[in-house]
Amino acid sequence: MSMFADPYEQFLLDYLVTKLENGSNTRRALLLYSEQITRETNFKKRLMAAIKDMEIGKHKLEAILHKHKFLNSFQFSLVVNSTNTLDGLKLVLSFKKANSNLMLKMINPIFVPLSIVIGTFYGLILYLDMLQKDLVQLRKLNPDVEQFLGIPKYFTYDFAYVGLGISIFVTAFIFFGYLYTEKYKPAWLYKVFKTQAFSDGRFMFRILNGMLSAGISFHKTSLILSKDYFKEGLRPFFKELAEMINKNKKLFIMFEKYNFPAIITADIKLSELSKTSFSEVTKALYQTCDTMYEKNINYMVLQWKFMFWMIAMLVTVIIGSDVINLVISTFTFKTLYQ
Repeated sequence: MSMFADPYEQFLLDYLVTKLENGSNTRRALLLYSEQITRETNFKKRLMAAIKDMEIGKHKLEAILHKHKFLNSFQFSLVVNSTNTLDGLKLVLSFKKANSNLMLKMINPIFVPLSIVIGTFYGLILYLDMLQKDLVQLRKLNPDVEQFLGIPKYFTYDFAYVGLGISIFVTAFIFFGYLYTEKYKPAWLYKVFKTQAFSDGRFMFRILNGMLSAGISFHKTSLILSKDYFKEGLRPFFKELAEMINKNKKLFIMFEKYNFPAIITADIKLSELSKTSFSEVTKALYQTCDTMYEKNINYMVLQWKFMFWMIAMLVTVIIGSDVINLVISTFTFKTLYQ
């Protein structure tokens, strides 16, 4: 659910789970819930439409929730394939707050310093415009003004535009490259960025553990995730995993193919040799991913901060100090010759 979603919508499933546990009438419970909403929001309209469908009684609760977009396709699959609706909704609630995207972690250590670099080169272009106008006037006072000012050789439009272009390209490449690979090509990202694999694993192994614990077979779980998993790049992974389960092949090979860290593949290999239940394996794996993620992400953020802030500092200090020196020299020249 969105960060800016209607607060009543955020707590609807929690409310339903509570009422189902208490044995309350679901339609009446939703009517009471709708009465708490004083404004005619889009959420309230959807909720009232769902209540009308419940009155007709042709569809189950989960189908109605899916029809009116209170459950997405993946969540609907979880509920449908669970032992009962209550267990399915509990399963959905256990996942809905998870997020494996690390973009927020990158803002301060990567994108802020890169924005400073972009701003520095853009500022240099603006200053060169001012400098060119000043030189037109100053040459009238003394033709050798460039020698007096000591203008650095790199103070050219070519250098400024190339620097601006490269810094924008690097920023866009990191931003869009991460978003694309994180969603569609996670195996590429795992090869160079193991922390992302642990971040994804925290969510993925929780889902697997939850579905297996709810009584869904590993093969069926993999088939469901191959169609509805939120990260499209891992759907082929689950499809191949289902095929390997069906052929009774070793599953750790699949994880190695997708470049999961050795600590994960080793745990899976060991569990297959010892014939540990998949439910216990997935629980151990999401705990491992939790631990490794917390250890790795702080170290990665420190590395990013050191590298990108160092680059930003060098670019800004070198160009900035030369600009300041030129401003002082220009002011001195005007004082001497005017």
